[in-house]
Amino acid sequence: MLNKKFKFALTGILASMLMVSACSSGSTSGESKGDGEVKPIEFKFGSMDSPDHVQNAEAFTTFAEDVKGLTDGRVTFEMYTGGSLGGPKDTLENIKTGIMDVGRGIHGYNAGTFEAQSVMLLPFMADGNAEELSIVTQKLHDQFPEIQEEYSDVKLLWVHAADPYAIITKGKAVRSFKDMKGLKLRTPSTEGSEMIEAWGATPVSIPAPEIYDAMQKGVIDGGILPIAAIKDFNLTDLVDYVTIGNFNTNLFYVSMNKDSWNKISPEDQKLIEEKYLGLPMAKQAGQAFDGQKERAEKEAKDAGAEFITLPEEELTKFKESAQTVTDSWIEKMDKKGIDGQKIYDEAVKLIESK
Repeated sequence: MLNKKFKFALTGILASMLMVSACSSGSTSGESKGDGEVKPIEFKFGSMDSPDHVQNAEAFTTFAEDVKGLTDGRVTFEMYTGGSLGGPKDTLENIKTGIMDVGRGIHGYNAGTFEAQSVMLLPFMADGNAEELSIVTQKLHDQFPEIQEEYSDVKLLWVHAADPYAIITKGKAVRSFKDMKGLKLRTPSTEGSEMIEAWGATPVSIPAPEIYDAMQKGVIDGGILPIAAIKDFNLTDLVDYVTIGNFNTNLFYVSMNKDSWNKISPEDQKLIEEKYLGLPMAKQAGQAFDGQKERAEKEAKDAGAEFITLPEEELTKFKESAQTVTDSWIEKMDKKGIDGQKIYDEAVKLIESK
């Protein structure tokens, strides 16, 4: 009799333990509810930019909505903008550590990390619109293992470029090469800084959201910026002059924490990768910048900003002075055992054949 009671008690204890274990298990989109249905999961997307920035308001919002529909609601994203999950220079590290499941950041804020991919940050590698330059940037990533290795700590969703950079200033017009001397200009990258120094100006490294205050207070005279940034960062009332020259561009990554990515079921990963990741979203992100460029240019002109096209002989002076930046980059790549000339030549080829 005692043995039978003990058996019943033991059975009850084991059943209770199993129930507690089942109730306390965590949920991810890669786990089954028990009836074969995959549980939904919401990921945190972090951005330094405001919710109105075109990449947040258009590109990523569309991606999030499309992925939700594609996976029948199993994969969703909550957007945290304005640096609420970390500042511009913290984005990459915050993705790696999982503070952000997904984040959009600027390559130039991570000096030494994306050195091969930064071929697209070199002077005058910006002959095209943002869509075209984004496609070139993504194709370079897909083609060169050396570039892919630079993203090995994260799951890269897509990489894209901005519309070509112009010299955007307050109070001081740039109509010739000599007008650059003494200007203080914001730049987001090492390559951009070297280019500005080669022109006789002073580079100032500040995050994009701080450009308005810096221009307003005279800390900088302006910056090498995409025209779209005039609207994205509310600079319309400050900008007096925009000197066109396709001087360079900037690069942006949208990456995911590896553990977060692996919470998505293999089936949903396959759906998302085949439909959206890489070139499709690089193209869409570029298109968003191109649309914003048109709106920004119209608003700036309506507000009285003068758009300046440099004479060819003056533009040649800018190009010749900045050639040392490209030569230095190729030499630096060679010292790292990377064929920088090959990557550069392929980038030029892709730009010319766009």
